[in-house]
This record gives sequence, C-alpha cells and structure tokens, in this order.
Amino acid sequence: MVWPRQIWLRLQTLFHRGRSTQRLDDEIQFHLEQQIAENVASGMSPQEARSAAMRAFGNPTFLKEQTRGTWGWIWLEQIGQDFRYGIRMLSRNTGFSLVAVLSLAWASE
Repeated sequence: MVWPRQIWLRLQTLFHRGRSTQRLDDEIQFHLEQQIAENVASGMSPQEARSAAMRAFGNPTFLKEQTRGTWGWIWLEQIGQDFRYGIRMLSRNTGFSLVAVLSLAWASE
C-alpha cells in the first residue's frame, strides 16, 4: 500500500506548496549546518568549512527542483499556471476576448 501514501503526499505538495517548500528549505539548511559543524570540528576555519560544505552539497536550487519533481506533479502545476495566465490575459484585453469568443461561437453554428 505504498502508492496511496505517495498520492497523498503529492496532493499535499500540490495544495500546500508553501509548507512543502519551507520544509525542504529547512531540511537543506539543516544538512548544510551539520556539514559545516563537522568541517569546523575537523579543524577548518568557519569560512573554509562553509565553502567545503557548499561544494560537497551541490547547488541547492538544482536540488530543490529535483525534489519538487519527485514530490509533486509538475505538469499539473504548469497547467494551472498556464490556465491562470490565460484568464489574466483574457481579462486584460476584454474587447479582443469578446470579439474572439463571438467569432468562434458564430463560426461553429
């Protein structure tokens, strides 16, 4: 029964995006701080320890994007974004939208 749990987690990520993003940021920050502490304990200066931790950890932005792709349905989020953008553009150009809709309705008769 792993797949119901996965679907539930993906739906939570989809509808509670801010909470999921904050959780991921906290997780990444925790691991970076742990690595920095280990590097300082091994004798590095704080600046060197931070640089070494960042090199070992990798690009946080890239890791966030990979994780979002694993946790959620990117394609569904993109469809929602496209739909909201389309509505925003149609509401901005109401005259054009009205003419286009009437033309399509008349042509379909």
